[in-house]
This record gives sequence, structure tokens and C-alpha cells, in this order.
Amino acid sequence: MSAALVMQTAFAAEPSEVYKDKNAPVEERVKSLMDQMTLEEKVAQMDMFSFWKEKEFTTEGLEKSCGVGAWIGEVTPERYNEVQKKSELSRLKIPFLVGVDAAHGHAILPNRTVFPTSITMAASFNPDLVHECARLAAEEVRNSGNHWTFAPSVDIVHDARWGRTGETYGEDPFLASRLVEASVTGMQGNLDPDKNIAACVKHFVGGGASIGGVNHGNAEISERMLRSDFLPPFQAAIDAGVLTIMPGHNNVNGVPMHANKWLLTDIVKDEYGFKGFYITDMGDIENLMPERLHGIATDQKDAVRQGINAGIDMHMYSWDRKMFIDNLQELVKEGKVDEARINDAVKRILTVKFKLGLFENRYIDADKKKDSYGSKEARDAALEAARQSIVLLKNSEGLLPLDVSKYKKILVTGPNADNQAIMGDWANPQPKEHVISILQGLKNEWKGACEVVFSDSGRIKGKKSDVTVETTDPVTQSRQLKEGGELNDFAIQDAVGKAKDCDLVVAVIGGYGLRSDWGLRTYGESADRPSIDFYGKQVELVQKLQATGKPVIVVIVNGKPLNNPWITKNIPTIVDVWEPGQFGAQALAEILVGKVNPSGKLPISIPQTAGHIPAYYYQTFSRTRTGYGLGSSREDDKPAFAFGHGLSYTTFKYEDMKLSSSRLEKDKPLSVSVTVKNTGDRAGYETVMVFVRDEVSSVVTPIRRLKGFSKVWLNPGEVRTVTIEIPFKEFGLWNQEMKYVVEPGTFEIQVGSASDDIKLKKKIDY
Repeated sequence: MSAALVMQTAFAAEPSEVYKDKNAPVEERVKSLMDQMTLEEKVAQMDMFSFWKEKEFTTEGLEKSCGVGAWIGEVTPERYNEVQKKSELSRLKIPFLVGVDAAHGHAILPNRTVFPTSITMAASFNPDLVHECARLAAEEVRNSGNHWTFAPSVDIVHDARWGRTGETYGEDPFLASRLVEASVTGMQGNLDPDKNIAACVKHFVGGGASIGGVNHGNAEISERMLRSDFLPPFQAAIDAGVLTIMPGHNNVNGVPMHANKWLLTDIVKDEYGFKGFYITDMGDIENLMPERLHGIATDQKDAVRQGINAGIDMHMYSWDRKMFIDNLQELVKEGKVDEARINDAVKRILTVKFKLGLFENRYIDADKKKDSYGSKEARDAALEAARQSIVLLKNSEGLLPLDVSKYKKILVTGPNADNQAIMGDWANPQPKEHVISILQGLKNEWKGACEVVFSDSGRIKGKKSDVTVETTDPVTQSRQLKEGGELNDFAIQDAVGKAKDCDLVVAVIGGYGLRSDWGLRTYGESADRPSIDFYGKQVELVQKLQATGKPVIVVIVNGKPLNNPWITKNIPTIVDVWEPGQFGAQALAEILVGKVNPSGKLPISIPQTAGHIPAYYYQTFSRTRTGYGLGSSREDDKPAFAFGHGLSYTTFKYEDMKLSSSRLEKDKPLSVSVTVKNTGDRAGYETVMVFVRDEVSSVVTPIRRLKGFSKVWLNPGEVRTVTIEIPFKEFGLWNQEMKYVVEPGTFEIQVGSASDDIKLKKKIDY
């Protein structure tokens, strides 16, 4: 530390009491505290340490000098309190903010409620349910000692190969915007600040369109596409008051997001009015250096300079003071970073801490919180979310719902039948009594009605077994599978042999994304694949089971779209459960037998093959009017399953579409109403979707875009009028001068149940 900085610390003003006054406005408390802070103390608030590097924090003496702003890591209340005590050793005793990746409940820790993942929740098309699950998850996260979750992810996905698709709400900007609003207000909106956590929307921006679907990659996106497709969910989160944002690993048009001042500051902070703070993704300041990833910074100090000047407010994370604190202080002294930039960042960080009530109550009552996990309310919400999110993709022969009494023996097999893949990414294995597998869930539901036979298919990707000798001995081969061997010929032969003695087969396939099995995942962070087909021998397993002549139900567990053309064509019954969380097996079992009517809708198009990517539904007319028709087939212009697709055990009829006005009026919303009747014999949910098409525009616009939706419950024979309001701004576009305008002309309003199932249309002029 320089002599000047030592003197600044030595002669700093004694702390006043204003910032400790919980009744004072947050702005006054922040100013009071900052007026007393040295440069070192301010810069330290912009750094983060980790629980797994606590020793280095103490070795550096930071706890007795300036502290740090935040910590990362999953903790128990006891462990949290132990570390938080170190915040009181510094002069101003500023509490630590503690963040964790609790993406769908605190699934990294045992016995917490594990809700469905974001892509799964998006399939519910139910913002109220998203809000409720976020609220309940926030309480459990806060009770663990974490104040902040690095979620939700609102990347818009244009490439289904991208491994992180499951962390997102899918491909549609409007759907993602409504759901992120619900999630943010659920996490941050409790009147009791001790039950809130700070949300962190990520990964800003464009990772879901990186070339090749590769995490950390480059995305070439025009400004018009950025503003039309990728930025709206982030703007919606800001409007909802989100407290933090995380930039992505990727770069956009050659500029890494962590050094992109135009996007981070000019658009988000200045244009959108974001008042929270930016936290880097792990290692992404360092990734600006040539030896790491992007190669635009000469060294660590230069990387810090570029990131902070671009608008970054907090660094994740350091293991010594030189890495960030000393480098940033030197940059300020050298005039390469303006101190006003430091003050802006620290003001944002301290504001979040005051809003979360950390200065009043920085500790957790560990004894009181022990029984606060897995409440009945949280478990009920997680189960209902799973029920509403499971998508029935195909039921062409009417096999579902099952009358189990017709079957003496049912075979359950496949590599996801007897594991915890339903938990999804950002989850570690849970105690067996906490999460049941699909196999066990079906056994529980069918108990007494039929015999459930199991054939072990091993894993999708195998881990090394202690049994390494190649052998045809079935006992040894069975042991290899149980110890983590990959689905192989022996497993397929065993399943086929058992299928011949059964009346029905349930094959549970898909992908695997649990964090704890980092090298064995087929999707997730840094687990992108160049294919959207099923990994390994899964297709062969299904083909040989189908060849037995027994009816086959394919159940897909996965965090991103998967499709095999043969399975889609030849298997009449397909259910996509996505990553439904700890109660996913129960929800699936209830749907298979008809206790629950499936109502999930696809939040993302499922392409036929990787060659059809990008397959998002809001393409332009030229994509399909010319398309693949002459080169192969018009069928190749279609996805395997379209955005919004999802079957029910009942049927619905749409009639009497009305618009609230004969002409679109400036700055006034348009109400679209339609009469929906349940024409079947089962009660169920129907999701009514409203799409808009701009018939003639100054720039090319899509065939249709979702601009409203409503999920309604209808009993058999019940008729309801569903009214959906479309804000005036939703009719706009970014014109050739890159101004957002609603242009005069004709708009077609389309009402349907999916992007490829438009039932009614009306036109309106502006």
C-alpha cells in the first residue's frame, strides 16, 4: 500500500451513527457510510472471496483492514455465522453479502426443497406459480446463510445445442420477460427483508446464440436482433427491480461482455436505468487475458481496468489482495480508473446490503432455522410446478392415460429410470428419502395394480467401475452397470428379454446434468454437444424395445431440446418431463394414470436435427417460403415439435374472438378476448396464446411473435371468456434508424394454443 493510502486510512473520520439508523432512508445511510470510507475500503467492497479460500482471506489480513464486499459458496447457518463474524473485525464493520448458485431452490445442499428448473417452469406458462416457487425458495436460501442467488438465467436460446439451455426460460422474449418479472418479485418482494434474497439475472447477453452453441463462445448479433430478441427479458428484470446482473462468459460481435461498455453501461445503466450492481461471472475478468480466453488485456491489472471502466461493479472472486484490490487502487492513483466509477459501484453494492437488512441482522439463528427447510407449503408448490410443467409430446394411439389394471407386468428401464437426473443442473445428489426416482415413483403409484419389472440400463455416460475385466458373465456385467457403467449391449439385451415377458414398457431416456458428476454430464455449463440426438446407445435401446411388439412409452428427462427422428416418428407415446425437481417422479406417475391432466407447453422449439438450428419459431417468411422445400422436403422446414406444443387428455374449442377496439390507438392497450370451451370429458388447463404479425413494415419482421398468454382451468363442458391485454408498445419494432416505433399499418392478431396451432385471426389497423 502507498504511503498516501496509509495516511488516508490512519486519519479517516470516525464512524458516525447515521448509517446504523434503520429508520433513515437507504440513500442517506449509504451516503453517511461512504463519506467515512477510505479508497481501500471502497475498493474492497467491490471484491469477493470464497468459503473455500477463507484461509487466504485471513492470511492477507483483510478481515482487520478493509474486509471485502462479498463471499461465494453454499453454507450452513453455523458456517455462515462463523465467517460473517470476520466482518465485525474491520473498522466500519460492513456486513458481507453471501451469494450462491441456488437456481431452483438450494439444490446444492441436502434436504432443501428442489423446485423444477427454469426451462421446466417455463413449460408451465404460469407466472403466478413461478412467483410462488421463487418466494418459497428465497426463504430457504436466506435461512441457510445466503443472501443472494446467481439466478434466474434469462438468456434467450437460439441454439438448442447450448448446454445451459435448462437454466433459461427458453426461446421467446415475451414469455421470458413475464417469467423473470415473476421470479424477481418472488425473490425480492417479501415485506420481511429477512426472507428476501437478491436475484441476479444472467448471463448478459447473447450466450444462447453463441456460434455452435458453445459456452464462452462468440455471438454475432445485430443491434436490432439484440434489442428485439435478447435484451427484453433483462429490461423486464430491471423494471421489476432486480438487484444484480451477471454478464456472460461470451463475447458479442468481438467484444467480451465483461469489457462491453456499450451494453453494460450505455444501454443497461444509462438507458434502462439499472440501479443495482454487476457481478462478474467466475474468472471472467481474468478471461480477458490472452492465456485465458479472449486476449484483449495484457495482464491482470489491464483486465481489471477494462472491466471496471466498462461498468463492472464487483469481481468474482479473489484469493489474494493483489489480484483485484491492490490493482484497482493503483489504477485509480494512476488516473486510469476514475474514482467516480469506484463511488458509483460502491453505492450500488451498499444499497443492496441495506435493502436486504444486513446491517440490522447480519447473523442467522441457526437453531431456529434448522426446521425451516422443506415446509409443506414449499413441497406442495414444487409438486404442483412439476405437474403443470410436464409436456405430453405425443399420444397418437391414445395409450395415455393408462388403465394400469389392464397390465400384469410393466417394464421400467432406461438410464434415467433409477437416478436423480430429474433434479437437473445446479443440483447435487440428495438423500434417497428426499428424492425418489422415476422407477420408485411409478412403483408407488402402481402398487397393488400390477407388477413393476426393472432392467438396469446403467448410466448415459459411464464412470469407471472397479470391475474392469471384459466378460460375458451376466453377474459381473450387472455389477458393472450398478457401479456406474454406461448403457451397453448387455443392458439392452436384458431389457429386451424382460420386455418380452411384460405387457408394457416405459423407457426413461434423455440427458444428465447433475453438477457433482461434472465429467459425466451430457448438458449443463461447459457441457455443450454438437448434436441434439440422444447420447450413446439410447436410441438403439428404444428401437429394440419397440421391435418386441410391446407398447412403449418414452419418457425424456433433459435440460435442453433433444430429438431423434426415428423415435419421434415410430414411438406413439412420448412424454417430456424436462427437469421436474424432487417431486417429478410423483407428478409423472399421476399424469401417466390420468390423476393429473398434462398441461405443459414447450417454451422452446424442438428441432428435428442439429441441421435445423436455429429453429426458434419467430422466423421471417423467407425462412419457410423458400426454405428446404426444393432441396429435400417441406417437412424439413418444420420443427419436430413447435413452440407452445403440448397435448392434453381433453379437447378445447375456441370461438367468438373479439378486439376491444376497431383501430389500434396510440399508447392504449388492445384487449383480445376469446371464448374457450372444454369439449372433452376431463377437467384440465388450457393455455391461450396471442401472437401478433406486422403485415407490412419498414424492416423485415417475423411471421408471428407471442404478445400475451393466459392459462385457464376448465371443467368438462365449461365455457370461459379469456381476455388478454396487449400493451401498445408490443406492436413496435426497431426501424432502420434504430428507433423503437409503432408504425402505421395493419396487424394480424392470431389466437391459438401453440405457434403452429393458430385457431382464430383478426386484423386491426393503426
